[in-house]
Amino acid sequence: MRMVVYVEYVLLSNFFIDAFLAYITLLSLKTKAGRLRIALSALIGSCFAVAVPYINFAAAGVVKVLMLMVMTAVMCKYPCFKRYLLTTLVYFVYTAALGGAVLLINNMAASEFISALYYPDSLVGAYIAAGGIVLVYISRQIAGYMARKRMCGSECKVVLLAGGAEISCEGFIDTGNTLIRGGKGVIVIDRKLAKKLIGKGAARASGIWVRTVNGESYMPAIKIESVTFPEESGRSVYDVTAAISGTSMGEFKVILPAGI
Repeated sequence: MRMVVYVEYVLLSNFFIDAFLAYITLLSLKTKAGRLRIALSALIGSCFAVAVPYINFAAAGVVKVLMLMVMTAVMCKYPCFKRYLLTTLVYFVYTAALGGAVLLINNMAASEFISALYYPDSLVGAYIAAGGIVLVYISRQIAGYMARKRMCGSECKVVLLAGGAEISCEGFIDTGNTLIRGGKGVIVIDRKLAKKLIGKGAARASGIWVRTVNGESYMPAIKIESVTFPEESGRSVYDVTAAISGTSMGEFKVILPAGI
């Protein structure tokens, strides 16, 4: 029985298979997956798949390895050559694993369905690989959404009152903040915010020694007359100590203890 192989099917099937392998490779290495670069890498691989039957068998192995290295070279930007070699190795392992699995199942089941993955007279391989890409992508989006949702639950707006002046800013409730003074939780504030509060008349407080993995570090502190939460019906906590961060804290200017 003669099998007809359609070039367009080879191109599409291998494109989606190579794109799927590239995506899970970058995913495994926690590397940012750029869609354009993955598509370009997969396009190179699919064009090579069409040319495979015309390559001398003795040279095919070397050419395949070189082509794989070219594909991983365009897959993403690498900070160093060692990272590129690691990505190439992982991509090779995944490719070999997929090829071996297809061959093993095909030999066990003699299935035309499985044969269609690498020797396509239909778009079965393309459908499976495209479905795999969509599934992994959707699962990552859902995981990211849930992580952002959990993060949002820890964000809050706060109004700090010190020296008779009020300043509104973004706060973050951090369960890792376990600083306590006088039975009350200590908040940590951005140093620029601290300068602004001191300029408005905030009184200085005795500093706090914080134990870290590198030993103990000293954090200066100021007194906050009250911390108000506008989103919680204006709930306020009075007589709070604010430790001043030694570095800029970025988006969140106030880190609050969970118990506050």
